[in-house]
Amino acid sequence: MKFLVFLFILITGIILINSSQQADAKLLPNGIYLLQGNGFVITKDSIDDSKLDLQFSTNKLVNNKIKLNIKDGIISISNNDYIASDGWAGTVLSDGKFLRFSGNMENSNGDKTLTTLFGRLVEDSVDGIVYSFTGRLKVNDESMKLVYIAKIVGSPVVHIEEEKPTQEKIIQINILSGSSDPGNIKYYSLDTITITPGTTIVWKNEDSVSHSILSGIASFSPGKPFKPDNKINSGDIVPGQTFNATIRDTGITRFFDSKYSWMDGVIITLPEEKSTSLGKNTETALDIKNKYLDKAGN
Repeated sequence: MKFLVFLFILITGIILINSSQQADAKLLPNGIYLLQGNGFVITKDSIDDSKLDLQFSTNKLVNNKIKLNIKDGIISISNNDYIASDGWAGTVLSDGKFLRFSGNMENSNGDKTLTTLFGRLVEDSVDGIVYSFTGRLKVNDESMKLVYIAKIVGSPVVHIEEEKPTQEKIIQINILSGSSDPGNIKYYSLDTITITPGTTIVWKNEDSVSHSILSGIASFSPGKPFKPDNKINSGDIVPGQTFNATIRDTGITRFFDSKYSWMDGVIITLPEEKSTSLGKNTETALDIKNKYLDKAGN
């Protein structure tokens, strides 16, 4: 395992050296973003697998910095989940080449810990941005080192006045057979999707038992990793039946099964060209990026 961690860090360093001068950051002001990463938590005695999941928004650009607002977040360490609580803050530095996060995390037992994360831009693409993160997490006076490779997806959102009708689209998510068993690897045919406003999501139950789909935010109540927000509530979906929900607002929607807490997913709703959001047209992420770069003189 130690060799794997060494190899993980070595490859990360090589990627950073080769790409840091060429990468073009796409984290822009006034946006909504989702960060998801995998890595390790390292102590003197052990190396454990870990997952990182943060939802955040960006404020306006001030003195070449953009402040971040953490909406929701979780760090999983060997099936022990730490949820973002109070005191979280973040900053985008040097036109997105660096990210900094810090704040308090809390697990289901009420144990609190201060967490710090520092990210370096590795590369970006049409599909998202990749960062490497290192940081510290302190639990019961024990300091743990954090190492992640993470992908960020999202978009800035700007509203303009002209109104046009929304064109509805449909995406189906199948609740897979056997998903009620936590030993299965996959529970939905799609657990992370990116859509535009006006898209209808259809959940179809292909399992042999009933399921219930709710939307919500992270919670650290034992056995209840989500707190429902009542935006999506399917009731019981019996085997073979479907449930529909239309997403009209831009932003990030997390969904989960109220009966089986391990079954969760994410819907990322981004504006598209000539589409409507909240009753008004929105510019595309590319349009906004070009305007931002023109103002910045890049």
